[in-house]
Amino acid sequence: MNFRIERWNGQNGAAEQLARWHVKEWQNVFPEWTVQDAVAEFNTQLLFSELPATWLAFNDDVLIGSISALLEDAAELNDIAGPWLASFYIAPEYRGKGVGQLLMNAAEQAVKNFGCQQWYLFTPRHEAYYAKQGWQLLEYRELHGEQVAVMAQVLK
Repeated sequence: MNFRIERWNGQNGAAEQLARWHVKEWQNVFPEWTVQDAVAEFNTQLLFSELPATWLAFNDDVLIGSISALLEDAAELNDIAGPWLASFYIAPEYRGKGVGQLLMNAAEQAVKNFGCQQWYLFTPRHEAYYAKQGWQLLEYRELHGEQVAVMAQVLK
């Protein structure tokens, strides 16, 4: 396998594929979010040199995952100043092969280089995974009827 990580910069077809994956993965948390909304959000990122930003994982030339760093994620969590890790997704057939760690490292380093000392995430199902990565639980919240763990990570 030949994995590589790139920042989203308008790569052909990437926004549409990511949008389909993300909307399907998080439809319970964001029931009103559409593929068109997600594509528009990715395209808006092209206007910024820092945040918001998304990093893409490829195996050769095949898109296999992504991770984003956003200034805000869910409006219901805007009382916590970002940035936020968001849209961390690996295609199922590539999970457990180290791609997630490559994406996490790329995003973490970039966010740190932008001058941030801490970032946040919420997750409905993967609290244990993030805890193993050094994230600390802040609290539990309800988001569109689903309980999520809100977590923070100090950037070293």
